[in-house]
Amino acid sequence: MSQINVAKAVQFVHDSKDPILSVMASFVAGKVSTRKVLSTLKTYQRADGGWTKTDKDFQGDLSVISTTWVALQWLLWIGAGDSTQLKKTVAFLRNTPRADGSWDEPDEIKQYDPPPWMLPGRYENQLWLTAAVCCKLKELGREQDVGFDHALDFLRMGWDGSRFPVFVHTHWMAMPLFYLQNTGSDADEQITLGCKRFLYEAIVSGQVDSGDFISIAYASLLAEGIAGDLHETALKAVYRNQLDDGGWKTDYGDKHRPGFTVEALFLLKRLGSV
Repeated sequence: MSQINVAKAVQFVHDSKDPILSVMASFVAGKVSTRKVLSTLKTYQRADGGWTKTDKDFQGDLSVISTTWVALQWLLWIGAGDSTQLKKTVAFLRNTPRADGSWDEPDEIKQYDPPPWMLPGRYENQLWLTAAVCCKLKELGREQDVGFDHALDFLRMGWDGSRFPVFVHTHWMAMPLFYLQNTGSDADEQITLGCKRFLYEAIVSGQVDSGDFISIAYASLLAEGIAGDLHETALKAVYRNQLDDGGWKTDYGDKHRPGFTVEALFLLKRLGSV
């Protein structure tokens, strides 16, 4: 695999002038502390414990699940598992699931003209959001703080025997989630293995964006016991997708490149390559 230029990646993120992503990149480079990152992050957490503006596709002044799960991931990456920010985030998630165990966006999000994948009331969005929230809570060891089993039952109902509806990304959250949950259930094992198979097929058929290889590499690392080969395939793509300017490429638009670059840096940090 080609060599990653970490210094250029960090500089690329700094050049984006995004304060959150810049401090996250500085953390990976060992230039700032967890406390410094938390101090910067707190401007994006609202009084109710939810988060906003952590996703470039939503800049409204409202706590939504799409941005809150991203904050969970950031808190996980910087090792802030005992922080006040995480405790408030978990409390927000404890208070916001639907009766069926899933998470969905609030109706108020519609006033901010969100993209289709953030619209409330869509089953595929509920599955994606629930998988993302549960996966991050599982990684953080905070699954007992919410109605976790009820949420998993909702996800199980969404599996049709071969895939979850619509989105590729639901699979890279559900695969490590059910793997780490390790219930011993044949049905759960079939979901885990089915997600792995679906992700492989998505790669082969060209359904995976260049930036998405980072998420798949991370997810398959978490589920390495059954997805080591998928991890190797995705990681090779991560290594070849750094561009000359230091950032990672994506077809989702230039505004997402700094975020993907930070994600790649944290993946490499976890692998001991940074």
